[in-house]
Amino acid sequence: MRPADSTASAAFDQAAMLAALRARVVRLEGSGRAAAGRLDIPGLPGGGLARAALHEVLAAAPGCGAAFAAVLLGRCGGTVLWIAGAADSLQAWPPGLAGCGLDPADLILVRAERPQDALWAMEEALRCPAVAGAVLVLADNLPLTATRRLQLAAEAGRALGLLLRPGMLTAEPSAALTRWRVAPLPAVESPRWHLELLRAKGGAPDGPWTLAWQAATRQLRIEEAPAAHRATR
Repeated sequence: MRPADSTASAAFDQAAMLAALRARVVRLEGSGRAAAGRLDIPGLPGGGLARAALHEVLAAAPGCGAAFAAVLLGRCGGTVLWIAGAADSLQAWPPGLAGCGLDPADLILVRAERPQDALWAMEEALRCPAVAGAVLVLADNLPLTATRRLQLAAEAGRALGLLLRPGMLTAEPSAALTRWRVAPLPAVESPRWHLELLRAKGGAPDGPWTLAWQAATRQLRIEEAPAAHRATR
């Protein structure tokens, strides 16, 4: 295939993907979405995570990262997108995400063949006013300019944006509003996490907290912080 044909094919694929996503969103948006504000999590700085913003999540293990992202997206109150590369090991499993409060009926799965396509899909999703939230699963860091575009897209569409990345990645500059690290904790039934705020725009690092998801009541709550942490407050 000639280079010109390859370029035209890529453009057609993006246009087709966007049309399909918009059509799916139109079918799902009848219930509407919550107004921009915060995902309330009492005990966290500011009382939770700001909507209309991009947040980074560094996960110590793929499973805990997926569960944590699902809990957050499930609280967005509308259509959400899960975007991952074709070669990424963290593909979404709707029945498992449902146990974390993310209704499969509200979920659109996007599998991108190339990283640039995944990034493009994330930006388009965040700009769409009918999308309540989106997560982009990444194996690598993003350039600062790319995170700035995603932050601006989240502000324009008033959606919650999550960048889900491996916890061992180095801390690169980012335009995301916050950066968190999450690690699994022992649990009998519903998941529990060790959560730290590594960076916050206009704020300081904070934590750690023990965060627990109550599947029966669909509640997310902060358990008592360690004594050493309480003494610094």
